[in-house]
Amino acid sequence: MRGRRSAGSISPDTLLFGLVTFVFVLVAHAVAYLTHEYAHSLTAWSLGWMAKPFGIDYGPGTVYNFIFLGDVSDNVNYVPIFASGHGIDAAVIALAGPFLGNGLLYFIIYALASRAWIASRRYLLTFLYWLSLMCAANVWSYVPTRSLTTHADIALAAKGFGISTWAFFPFVLIPSLYITYHFMTRMFSRVYERITANLPANLALFIAFTGCWYFAFYVGDEIDGSYGLISQAIAILSRYLLFPLSVAYLSSRYANAVREAE
Repeated sequence: MRGRRSAGSISPDTLLFGLVTFVFVLVAHAVAYLTHEYAHSLTAWSLGWMAKPFGIDYGPGTVYNFIFLGDVSDNVNYVPIFASGHGIDAAVIALAGPFLGNGLLYFIIYALASRAWIASRRYLLTFLYWLSLMCAANVWSYVPTRSLTTHADIALAAKGFGISTWAFFPFVLIPSLYITYHFMTRMFSRVYERITANLPANLALFIAFTGCWYFAFYVGDEIDGSYGLISQAIAILSRYLLFPLSVAYLSSRYANAVREAE
């Protein structure tokens, strides 16, 4: 039976848990962002459209860019690829970011999380959880959020295949929804007890961070309307409806289990 603190207080252990989580979240976001961009550049290089496999554009040395990598880009020039009639190459390069650099990596991390030598190392497991979230949420940020628009990866892929974004949408929506479902029902349940040490306050923080970064943070670029009205509407629903709903869902499903384990 763990010692209880007075109502309304937060233990030093929970404060430390929140700080460690915050640091891991930022580092995991950077890693997932770079694997996304490197997947683009590596694919472009392997197909002969880039001179260097890791020749991405890192952007200016600002504090914001250092923390969030918001100005980092894949540096792939799609114009000559389309102009030379290699639309399929362009589509493969465009899809490599969200579905190889993030989607495939998510499932690799999920498989690793089941290994005993990782599951027994709490901090390693914690970092891998947040990296898996950043990969899954990055896919979400493109599908459905940035799919029905005129630019970005999904629009480029649709153009490369010679179809409209509307016709292409179902083919990318299904794997994206599956990844979200898998993360919320499989990945979370696999690791939450070990990571939170079965402390209710830790679980509350864990769920809040999860919902916020999955459904709120990753729609920041779309919510201002720069990707069109449809993307903006999806982003608004994601941040202001799916975020709180995900917190309610995870809390209702796992909070009682943690209380009973105290």
